[in-house]
Amino acid sequence: MSIKIILSVIILGLSIQCKQNEEKQKNKPQKIEKILAINNYKFIGSTSLKFQFFSDSSYTFTIIKKEDDYEKLEIFKGSCFVKNDTIYFKPFEFKFDRSSEKAVIKNNFIEFDKSALKIEIKKNLFKTKNELDFTKFKDYAIFSFNQEMHSSVYYGYEPNTIKPYDLTQKELVETDLILKKCFSENKSKLEKFDQYIKQCIVVINKKQEKEVWISCYCNDFYFKDTFKYDLIRMNDGGNCNINLKINLTKHNYSDLNISGSA
Repeated sequence: MSIKIILSVIILGLSIQCKQNEEKQKNKPQKIEKILAINNYKFIGSTSLKFQFFSDSSYTFTIIKKEDDYEKLEIFKGSCFVKNDTIYFKPFEFKFDRSSEKAVIKNNFIEFDKSALKIEIKKNLFKTKNELDFTKFKDYAIFSFNQEMHSSVYYGYEPNTIKPYDLTQKELVETDLILKKCFSENKSKLEKFDQYIKQCIVVINKKQEKEVWISCYCNDFYFKDTFKYDLIRMNDGGNCNINLKINLTKHNYSDLNISGSA
């Protein structure tokens, strides 16, 4: 057999193989991004957290930290699946913090069960149930109660007597109205209502009443981009740091506390 014939056979074989590979790629299911969640922090430099969940049950968690003379990129990958608004990590836990075995899709955020990590959803192809409309409440952030993270010493409750609760839209509206009443009745002590951001933890208290623990902080540069992601801890600040409880069962407020100045 001549060299020309041999080369022709080889080229024909490679051509057929390439076409077969192309057909396999065409028939291969596309990897679709089904959830995209991002947090952007801007304080000293900037930090971006990005969680992506794909149709092949894989996830990618990306952290980018930038400062004037420093930049760091970390990427964590693993597998998970979604069932009833909950993301379950497999085989064991979310690789970033090695503690959370699951996370809940709630109110346009992903909330991890054993850490304070909370990431804002930008894209969600799943139909989820727990969705409050914050269009008229952009200065509110809701956090799920977790006894491991929200200590009884700091929040003033008896251990093992409190359960988490999810607000309805109607209850969010009522919470806002009662809080505005509190500000109106104490206006000589406080700044204007719209100058504060509001962080809320919602629980069923030991009397089986619906209760909202609210902390309000003046909305300055430090909190503008982050108050939705993390609970703020401040020991002073005067009337830029207030907290109270709203009882949705009794439809009133109590325990108003205004911090001292530094």
